[in-house]
Amino acid sequence: MLRSVIALTLFAAAAVAADNPETLTERSQARARTVLDRAVEANGGVAALRAVKVVRLELEGETYPRLQMTTPEPPFEGGVLKESLLVDLENNRMRLDQRAGGFGFAGDTTVTIASGQGTTYDHRARTATPIPAAQATQQQFIQYYRRLPNLLLRQALDRANTLRHLGEDSFDGRRHDVVTFVMPDAVQVSMFVDAASGLVSKYELIFVDPLTGVEASEIRYGDYRKVGNYLVPGTFTNSQAGEVVAKFSLRAEINPAVTAESFTVAAEGYQPVPAAPANLPEEVEKLADGVYVIQNVAGQNQNTLAVGFSDHVVAVEAPGSSEGADDVIARIKELFPGKPIRHLAMTHHHGDHIGGLRSFIAEGATVVTTPGNRGVVLRMAAAPQNDRLAKNPREPGFLMIEGGRRVLTDGTRTLELIDIGPNPHAREMVIAWLPRERVVFQGDLFFVPANDGPFGPPQATTVSFAKKLRELGLPVERIASVHGKTATIDQFRGATAAAE
Repeated sequence: MLRSVIALTLFAAAAVAADNPETLTERSQARARTVLDRAVEANGGVAALRAVKVVRLELEGETYPRLQMTTPEPPFEGGVLKESLLVDLENNRMRLDQRAGGFGFAGDTTVTIASGQGTTYDHRARTATPIPAAQATQQQFIQYYRRLPNLLLRQALDRANTLRHLGEDSFDGRRHDVVTFVMPDAVQVSMFVDAASGLVSKYELIFVDPLTGVEASEIRYGDYRKVGNYLVPGTFTNSQAGEVVAKFSLRAEINPAVTAESFTVAAEGYQPVPAAPANLPEEVEKLADGVYVIQNVAGQNQNTLAVGFSDHVVAVEAPGSSEGADDVIARIKELFPGKPIRHLAMTHHHGDHIGGLRSFIAEGATVVTTPGNRGVVLRMAAAPQNDRLAKNPREPGFLMIEGGRRVLTDGTRTLELIDIGPNPHAREMVIAWLPRERVVFQGDLFFVPANDGPFGPPQATTVSFAKKLRELGLPVERIASVHGKTATIDQFRGATAAAE
């Protein structure tokens, strides 16, 4: 009897095992862990990685941000970035010093984070802005672990349950195992491990490119060298959609001596200002009868000007995405029932200003722009996006701003589109001028701080804008913006007085 029970039990166990083999997810995780273990050993082993307490990184190089340069076509002018990063993993502290220049803007900031709290110091405006706790522990902190493969591997060890094996791929002519995992800031990373050396050659992040659809942002590590007991890269290169957008030399120190003072900033006389609102409300600002700024509907800090004429509407700027632009178009139809959107005017070619362009093309709007932007609009219209234009393709129509100006009027209302370029931010830069309302609408030329902080010294792009306004002799009373709130002319004059 006992023998029969044992036999029956063994049979049942075998049946269960046959019905529940190791799943694909389990196999993928196990293989990814094998790849990770090999990469960890190539970088000195678990104990060595865990012994990394402090990291200092110095990055310096050039930036070529995609769809953010002064021209939509090459040759491109690059920017510069110098960055010093100090991370204390054991005490959860960080200090980041950045100096950047290019495209009409200069930046000089320090970010400090300790005990889940942080501050951003703007050395140009001499302000100190608190960083909300959620950002201090996630977006502002964890992203910098991706600067160095040694820290990336530590993150993978800490998040081993999220590891999956994607497969094998060839990179730089060498075979690589590719694994993916999710970091604490909810970013999914695909890590390429050289099959021969075990070193991390690059990692990839998925993003949606306005021109080419879903793409991988590739961050490549190169020129590995010995630093103490560790192998660290000497170069850091970022490519998006096959184009280099940043290339840096990198110098690393492992476990340098630090004190509490290493993470403090001498900020005597700096003005404390509140953090910018986490979520800006969707609003429709009425500038005059039939003139509205649709704020934060296309996306956070993304605005569109809507101007009503006798039998149609002109929209200025299509920021955000196709989905966000669909929401803007719906608002415009509520404001102007029965009137078609006949024209969509662009201020300039940057990706955050034309991300919703496809929805306006699908709506039937003619694109009003400068001659140099024709190519980028055509590529945008042909992009492999999943939106209304993809379901019902149509070629964009154009109305060019020639000779520096295009006037749209119905005899009662007038809208002038004026190319005030070349501007340091974009060679072809358009403002929308409503002479009767004395309103200018512009993109990236002037910002009102969302936290009502001081303006600080005017940027080169703003100085150029102010000069053009004086040359044109426009009697401006208000300056509305693609990004941020509408300003009075007195605010603008106060912010630019030092440059006059």
